[in-house]
Amino acid sequence: AILKLPIVVEAFKPHVGSSSTSIEQQLPVDVVVACSQQLEPKAANKCFICRMKVGLTGFKCRCENTFCGEYWYPKKHECSFDFKGVGCDAIAKANPIAKADKVERF
Repeated sequence: AILKLPIVVEAFKPHVGSSSTSIEQQLPVDVVVACSQQLEPKAANKCFICRMKVGLTGFKCRCENTFCGEYWYPKKHECSFDFKGVGCDAIAKANPIAKADKVERF
């Protein structure tokens, strides 16, 4: 697992004063260390339904699950992805409705 740690550090400005009792007081407030714990997901190598090992022959469905050769059809694994809605949206974007202005007659 790879952790991505973006680090932003501003230049250190030493505190010029008579008392230097604590190092924490001298550190700038602008030091920011952000830790995102987004791990890369493991490649699924088992069928989501029957848990059979699929290896390289697994099929990744649009519902983001991996299936074996028996369950890879959407009807077999009761897919939650809306194929009909995506198709309608694609057709609507590809073919916009063109309406012409009315023609005024004499």
